[in-house]
Amino acid sequence: MSMAMQFVFLGPPGVGKGTYASRAGPQLGIPQVSTGDIFRAEVKSGSELGNKVKGIMEAGGLVSDDVVIEVLKKRITRDDARKGFILDGFPRTIPQAEALDGIAKIDMVLNIALPEDILIEKISARRVCRNCGDLYNVASIDREGIKMPPMPPKEEGKCDKCGGELYQRADDKEEVIKERLAAYNKQTSPLIDYYREKGILVDFKPTAGPEEMVPKIIELLKEHGS
Repeated sequence: MSMAMQFVFLGPPGVGKGTYASRAGPQLGIPQVSTGDIFRAEVKSGSELGNKVKGIMEAGGLVSDDVVIEVLKKRITRDDARKGFILDGFPRTIPQAEALDGIAKIDMVLNIALPEDILIEKISARRVCRNCGDLYNVASIDREGIKMPPMPPKEEGKCDKCGGELYQRADDKEEVIKERLAAYNKQTSPLIDYYREKGILVDFKPTAGPEEMVPKIIELLKEHGS
């Protein structure tokens, strides 16, 4: 496997892209690049960009392509991304995918899929650290051949890493989740065929928690790294 490993994790909101990317990336020596995390950090800092996107994100909307692409270009040219990266949450549309083709050669797209009812349960049970952004989940799922234990903090309401307060993001509430899934089905799911036609899409259905799934994902990434 050569030095360059440039991947996209594709899938609906709540499917686990962020969890898998944040765990697989360090083991491969490449960063997880989440445009959502970048924008949330900007909102928290009160920057001009953060103020611009705050209302859009709180409503579960999508930030404009030109803004997202400009932010992404800056991120993937940083030193830590020289060996590659895992894109989490980008691209979301065909035009974004076409723009990405012009700035990076993607080795593989991992298409992660789960039934919608399970996604809604998973997302609404997600908790995020207000300070460092670490993720937890209080849902316990065991049906449809899928067994996903909860990933709670050691102390309820408190982050294991920094002790920060855990909260439910506004876009993780059920009514917003349904809007996000509808937006995904309309705008993002066409990317499945887009990347399948390029011959770089690999389907993946999680059936257990991250401890069991991450090693399988890492093997897939190693297999398809350029």
